[in-house]
Amino acid sequence: MLELIKETLGGLAWVVIGLIALVWWVGGPAFTAFIWSDGDKNLALQFLALWATVTALYLTASRLIRRARRA
Repeated sequence: MLELIKETLGGLAWVVIGLIALVWWVGGPAFTAFIWSDGDKNLALQFLALWATVTALYLTASRLIRRARRA
């Protein structure tokens, strides 16, 4: 029974992480488009640059963590 609960919670955690990733990937450019349409192009470009930087740092860190776990 305990193993079933652990497996279910593990699956639920992956679903939550997947939803957060989906919101991040879709939400960043969507929010930029919203700001851009409001007329503040400088702020929109700054937000898009921040979004791209955080995304690149996350992907780099996750790859390094994965390699460290395998080693």
